[in-house]
Amino acid sequence: MGLVLGLSIVLASSACLNIGKEPANVSLENNLIRGEVRWPATAETEPVYIFGFDRRLEPKEDVRIYSGLLQYLENETGYKFRLHVTPKAGSLVHEILAEQVDFAIAGTLTYLQVREVSAATMLVCGLNSNGEGSYRSLIVSRPESDLRSLRDLAGHTFAFGANNSTQGYLIPRIMMSQAGIELGDLQSHEFTRSHFETSNAVISGRVDAGALQDTLGKTLVEQGLVRIIAQSDLFPSSGIIAGAHVPAEVADAVQQALLAFNPKHLNGLELYHWERTEMPNGFGLVVDSAYDDLRHWARAYGLLQP
Repeated sequence: MGLVLGLSIVLASSACLNIGKEPANVSLENNLIRGEVRWPATAETEPVYIFGFDRRLEPKEDVRIYSGLLQYLENETGYKFRLHVTPKAGSLVHEILAEQVDFAIAGTLTYLQVREVSAATMLVCGLNSNGEGSYRSLIVSRPESDLRSLRDLAGHTFAFGANNSTQGYLIPRIMMSQAGIELGDLQSHEFTRSHFETSNAVISGRVDAGALQDTLGKTLVEQGLVRIIAQSDLFPSSGIIAGAHVPAEVADAVQQALLAFNPKHLNGLELYHWERTEMPNGFGLVVDSAYDDLRHWARAYGLLQP
């Protein structure tokens, strides 16, 4: 059964983001094959900074959501940016460390893995609908499921997100451990590439339960497609990483533009479903020590090696 979310990936021009009067002509089909998305080509004589991202939904949907942010940053900073899609067999962490990606819209675990071996910085964290720099993970099942608590997961099948996902793996592991459930207690578990794929696995019945980001999970609850078994405590939310190699003046300019980013007032720039991100209210400052608790758990699970 397909996921009925209204997350259409039909790239009709009327659905694309608009810059001024005309939509930006971003050829997703062609550019995604190469792993990059860029604006209509002009001669590039200036440096172009590459933005990567952790997969959240379906890659083309993520691209449509984040393309507006990059256009905003170009308008505000004067620098040029290109959106990069990490290949399925690739690793965003390795791309940042290899200086193939300069900035990344990423979860905490990605940041912690990069930070473990480099001086990368989390420039900003996303602000939730309450204006707070935090988010939760949800563990969900189908509405008709008999699962009612985390302890009920023993002996059942489970889907995590990517194995470097904070909301899709690290936080759910913490939740299970605190309830006395470890991976060996499950009948089986699998890793999907995204929260979107995890939700499909649960709704289709391929697995009994799965871990999701709170924004997507609550949307599915409202649509009657899943039921929440448990929700986590609040943890520092996803944000935007600057690789250690990025010039300080460029990182500073991007940080200031992000702090000024107001999704509701962008001087004519229209965003595509920004409410589906972990930063629906924009961005705030965050310090590295805010991630110490998650760093502790990630180290305990052996997840800090990139």
